[in-house]
Amino acid sequence: MLAYVFFHQAAPGTDVTAYEEGLRRFHASLAQVEPRGFISSATYRSDRGYSDWYLVEDSAALDPLNAAAVAGSIRPVHDAVAHSATDFTGKLYMLVKGWPDGQAFETRFSKPAGMGYDDLYERLEQWTMIGGVSLWRRMMVLGPPPEFCLLSPNELNLPAEMKPDVFAREPV
Repeated sequence: MLAYVFFHQAAPGTDVTAYEEGLRRFHASLAQVEPRGFISSATYRSDRGYSDWYLVEDSAALDPLNAAAVAGSIRPVHDAVAHSATDFTGKLYMLVKGWPDGQAFETRFSKPAGMGYDDLYERLEQWTMIGGVSLWRRMMVLGPPPEFCLLSPNELNLPAEMKPDVFAREPV
């Protein structure tokens, strides 16, 4: 499973209530169309802004998702929200462990220099074995660092060497 994660802010002067309602309408419209390979999508609000998580089966599902987001009856809903947004960036993540289930906390972190991926995954097992925790790894170096993201129901305290950045999020 992959997640295309799109980060954005409401532009200055935007009615946040209307912006969030537009996001809800957009995701509901996309779910009705069900592009090939699409699993689900949702928007989360945090003190950093918004992140839209689009879960897809594989990379072949990205083209149909991209086309569906701006096609037919969805286009006006997409365009209304897009014209009210600013500060965009996106990342492509691969699910390494667990299952995404609307977790309340997001922890972004980096693999310590010199540590192999297998060693990192083994070190993270104390957290990834907890129910409701999912581990995501950034693919194709899209977007700024860090490379990893843990989604969890509770705040996690990773070692300082991983430079964890923890924040609460809530569904819109």
